[in-house]
Amino acid sequence: MNRNLIGLRDPEHGGILISEGGSLNSECGRSYPIIRGIPRFVDARNYSDDFGAQWNMFPRTQLDSFTGLDNSETRLARCLRGNLAKLKDQRVLEVGSGAGRFTEVLLKYGAILDSFDYSNAVDANAKNNGHYENLVLVQADIRKMPFPKASYDCVICLGVLQHTPNPEGSIRCLWEMVRPGGALVIDHYLWKWRNILPPPIGGAEIIYRQIILRLPENVRFRFVKALTDFWFPWHWILKDSLFMQRILRRVSPVHFYYPHYKLRDRQMYLPVA
Repeated sequence: MNRNLIGLRDPEHGGILISEGGSLNSECGRSYPIIRGIPRFVDARNYSDDFGAQWNMFPRTQLDSFTGLDNSETRLARCLRGNLAKLKDQRVLEVGSGAGRFTEVLLKYGAILDSFDYSNAVDANAKNNGHYENLVLVQADIRKMPFPKASYDCVICLGVLQHTPNPEGSIRCLWEMVRPGGALVIDHYLWKWRNILPPPIGGAEIIYRQIILRLPENVRFRFVKALTDFWFPWHWILKDSLFMQRILRRVSPVHFYYPHYKLRDRQMYLPVA
């Protein structure tokens, strides 16, 4: 990982970056630190901090190599219309890598991969996939990507756009990275009333989210775990009743995906340990 950083560009002006003294420096005097082997083009703290905390706490939860399942590979194959084999030797930009669930699949199929995330989840990704030589991994902003424009055979952005401040603006930035004849692969949550309205039409998550976000950072996880320890057993006991699951959504903050992911046992469905 990150054996060759000469392809990186200054996200502000697109100029060449020179590696020296533990940082990447631009011709115009800007300097970007390299921390734990990863170039950082954003502030240490930003709106994605909770994502970073989540993936560094549970770095392997979604990795096919860890679960023994193929959920990540199946989703990526669907989005690429079954053309995973065509990734070999293709220049691919992965936007919003998280802990690397799709990173490992892209590298498995031989992509020459540049990958980034806005959060420090890149540290988890480095632990999971840092042994691959054809991976360049940085922490960066989708609106100011430190890569050369119009140079990728495929730009992939899955599970990310709905979390950016301006999805339409993000898509425009992504298009700029695709070479002529290349492909942009994105997805987005479906728009549903239940995702934006409180109970009884929508789920209880929207209410719990507002409470949790107002808590001090150092107590959020303990609060979430307490909620999960209370509500998850009810979801599991009633897992085979679609009617009861719909009732539970109106009062419980737990997203219960049984049986959609076909996980092997109760422990694999638990969101927190």
